[in-house]
Amino acid sequence: MTESSSQDNQGDTDSAWVAIETPFDAKWLSGFLDDVERLFRINSLLVFENWQSLGNGEYQFEANNLSNEKTVKTRLKTVREGDTLTVTYSEGLKTTTTFRVEPKPDGTADLIVTDDYSGTSADERKARIDEVDKSLVQWGRDLHLYLLMWKKWGWVPGWKWYMCRVWQPMRPMARRICYMLMMITMLEFIAFLMVFTIFWLELDKYLE
Repeated sequence: MTESSSQDNQGDTDSAWVAIETPFDAKWLSGFLDDVERLFRINSLLVFENWQSLGNGEYQFEANNLSNEKTVKTRLKTVREGDTLTVTYSEGLKTTTTFRVEPKPDGTADLIVTDDYSGTSADERKARIDEVDKSLVQWGRDLHLYLLMWKKWGWVPGWKWYMCRVWQPMRPMARRICYMLMMITMLEFIAFLMVFTIFWLELDKYLE
């Protein structure tokens, strides 16, 4: 994953972006952009209080942004043009977030996520610098990991349902706790199998 930011000399544009390598082709990745709520909830630095679909590609949500310790409460308007999804915010310093699918020669595609702040003046951006969303890089990492997991485990029956219906609505802390519990349970199961195997082998020797 690569990251970058840009700002012109006059301060008219101000944006940052991350390029995320994915294991999927452009067609699949374009379909992935259809679920706007999932795209945002994957961000582990956003703790959602609510998310509401208003219809016609518009949404409303309230969340605590852990990257700048600010509460975000805004409406979203989404516009889809081919393999590009543009999300425009009604409130806050950030103007838009753009998700763009970029095909690669090997058949896979990258996902480019760009946060743009050019809807406000350079002076206002400086005055409200503490409102800058610093979660973009982590969001990129989260999307990268999510897509890798989807590719690796998507064939398992019930796994997609779990990710969409159980994991997705969870708060980030709950996801981490759930993951730890799953790892502990798995280790306990492996330990049980080892003990059971040793017991069975010893019992077999005794019976002989």
